[in-house]
Amino acid sequence: MREWKSFRRLVFILPLPFGLNTEWAWLAVSAWIFWLLAQHYRWLLREQAEDQLPELRLPTAFVKSRSLIIALIVIQVWNLVQAVVTILSPFDSWLAFYQGVSYTAFLCLSLLLINSRERTEQIIWTVIAAATLQAVYGTFMVLSEVEWGFFQPKAAFLGNATGTFTNRNHMAGYLEVALALGVGYILANPSHYSGNIRQRLLQFFSMLTEKKVLLRLLLAIIVIALVMTRSRMGNTAFFASMILTGVMALYFMRYKTRSTVILLSSMLVIDMAIVGTYFGADELIERLKESSQETESRDEVARDVIEIWKEYPVFGTGSGTFTHVYPSLKSEAVVTSRIYNNAHNDILQFLSEFGLPAFLVLCWVVGYALSNVVNAMRKRHSHFSKGIGFGSMMAIIALMIHSTVDFNLQIPANALMFMLVLALSAISRWTPRKIHRDRRNV
Repeated sequence: MREWKSFRRLVFILPLPFGLNTEWAWLAVSAWIFWLLAQHYRWLLREQAEDQLPELRLPTAFVKSRSLIIALIVIQVWNLVQAVVTILSPFDSWLAFYQGVSYTAFLCLSLLLINSRERTEQIIWTVIAAATLQAVYGTFMVLSEVEWGFFQPKAAFLGNATGTFTNRNHMAGYLEVALALGVGYILANPSHYSGNIRQRLLQFFSMLTEKKVLLRLLLAIIVIALVMTRSRMGNTAFFASMILTGVMALYFMRYKTRSTVILLSSMLVIDMAIVGTYFGADELIERLKESSQETESRDEVARDVIEIWKEYPVFGTGSGTFTHVYPSLKSEAVVTSRIYNNAHNDILQFLSEFGLPAFLVLCWVVGYALSNVVNAMRKRHSHFSKGIGFGSMMAIIALMIHSTVDFNLQIPANALMFMLVLALSAISRWTPRKIHRDRRNV
């Protein structure tokens, strides 16, 4: 169990040191990823030799995801070419190449280690525990007015929940993923009532002792923190993704349960109307009203990024180069004094940095993951697989919506969470109900 426990610890600490958005934290975590992958590969080789297998015994989801892995490897090769030939900012391209390889390694590690229903449940609970810690800590900092981040006073976003992230929007992005996986997990374990009134009452009271009740309470805490981030698109992305995914799930699922509709309705009504009212929805609504072209310059930046892509349509400026490229290419329309280290639009930033061919590969990766979860909801008979597919789809949609106005995928912790969601999308589609049991603890 050593490798699996180590992997869970890794997932838990991802958001802790500034969302890994600092060099020392990122290098430490990437080394951890490569070490775990090497350890597991060594064990696979030993198992193959001991059992005299013709090939490595790999989980079904990993085997079925080879096209996904190959696509990500193609992106890293493209990054390498950019790092070698680009003259705009070679160092940043090399750094982006290293990060991309680490992300791909983390995806492979997730597909290899999350090989059963039990482990899928455990990793979701790990994410929920980490998100709850962020929620409680961030909310306490706001209510107590202590305002500390990760072992140091906050320099920005005072009065907003940021947890151990430096930016409220990045904490909101992390919480969106956790909430999506939590909702999916509840749907994966529906409650069933049958018999007469007495039997149904007994079943109801028995349900109150289940882990789902605890999970529902934790999700409420996370929603409170999401509202207290005052992140406009973070909150919009969460509720919009729940509605969109709920509609698609009701359309695609062949066997629908009443609990699905009840859960989604309760999440919308209770979390938005009640929790939001008492924990800062008024301030969030006020921020939404104040949004305008006079107070924001992101529209102008987006137009600049499109113009940059037009100058470098095929090869892009080089992955990771926006920070140093944009100041010299900024148009006069952007009159704000703020420094844009990122485009505040992941989609356009990837397009300008990678160029059109690699960007289309990235779009295929997202489309492939969505096709997996749609097929899981359509074709799998297991409620668990459908629920995990629901959570994965909701997380992908939330991040894609949020990415239109922010740069969550430039933050390593959130990018790694996206890789975990891609892995879970494949797991929801392909993991069999009965799997080979390892003879040793991993």
